[in-house]
Amino acid sequence: MTDAAALERGYRRWLRWYPASFRREHEEELVGVLLAGSRAGQRRPDLAECLDLLRGALWMRVRPSVPSSRRQVFHAVRLLCFGAVVELAAAVTILATVGDVAARVPRGDPGLTDGQWHAVVAGHVEPKAVAAFVAVGFWLWMAWSVGRGRRWTRTAFALFFALNTWSLLDGLASGSAVYARADLAIGSLLWLIEVAALAAVLRLAPSPRVD
Repeated sequence: MTDAAALERGYRRWLRWYPASFRREHEEELVGVLLAGSRAGQRRPDLAECLDLLRGALWMRVRPSVPSSRRQVFHAVRLLCFGAVVELAAAVTILATVGDVAARVPRGDPGLTDGQWHAVVAGHVEPKAVAAFVAVGFWLWMAWSVGRGRRWTRTAFALFFALNTWSLLDGLASGSAVYARADLAIGSLLWLIEVAALAAVLRLAPSPRVD
């Protein structure tokens, strides 16, 4: 397979994330533009290109189905998408700092070996990372729902915000400010984004549901 053929195949693989109707109309044009802007000898899409294609596909999937004049809806959807990105960063941070947290948390049982203690801490921390990855999907689902005028999204996101607020306060009470500073920092940032997103969702005027 030639370099150009391999690169084209890579671009088409990433374009599969876009809606089928969009691909039917624009795929050939997009592939042509991407190939024209590629480097000589390039065999696969660059990371920046992949992220840009994924971002475009995500927006195509969740963008509002309401008139663009309803700027409040577009603002709320963008905030929710940004929340999904920060939630993903939080999940990665939790996983990346498991070892550091295990080293900082005092041992409740001095008879445990280092390996056993790390396993105990990981057993408590890793489920939180999994929950964060699940929450990424929830943020995107909320963005999609808000963009289509689903009226129940206010209640759903308010409950989500209340749950995360309780989780943050519980973490503070259990010593996260000392043992998991990185997790606490990104968790606090995420909470502030949730406040802004909740305010944006609550400000939306009721509208007929758009499918």
